Amino acid sequence: MNKQSQSSAEYKFMKTHWKLFLCRKDRIPDKWYKAKNEDSIHYSDMVFRCIQLDKDLIEASNILYDLFAKKEFGGFYETLDWINYFIDRLRLSDNEILNTVGNSYHKWKVEIANGLYKKHSGINFSNGVAEATNNKIKTIIKVSYGYQNFERFRKRVMMIITYEKSDTHK
Repeated sequence: MNKQSQSSAEYKFMKTHWKLFLCRKDRIPDKWYKAKNEDSIHYSDMVFRCIQLDKDLIEASNILYDLFAKKEFGGFYETLDWINYFIDRLRLSDNEILNTVGNSYHKWKVEIANGLYKKHSGINFSNGVAEATNNKIKTIIKVSYGYQNFERFRKRVMMIITYEKSDTHK
């Protein structure tokens, strides 16, 4: 990348506001960007200007915005068909990165469709149980000042987790 493009307003905007390219259009803040030697530009207009610089970026953003546009799912198979549609779009792209994303979606399409369908059906997923267990293990490590024997540490963790579970069910 040459010095001239690195000093452009688009480059500086993308460097500092990269998260805006990953969010929905309606979540872009109502702010103005002041670039050197230019008038103030609204954030949404600046995002659009930056996306127009590269054809692969245009294609990726169109796919992302279409993905965001879906609000409701009729059933699991409709959701799976919807995921397959995006997999095909990603795989037919000329961009190698989008092809890789399409292959990853294809590998996990049933799980993705299941998660999207269940979330819109009112069933929420949470990793709270795993986070609580990890927190307990970290607390044991802090209190114990480190175990020398891993098997003893493992047994201690299993014992604490097992007894806490049996206490909560009473």
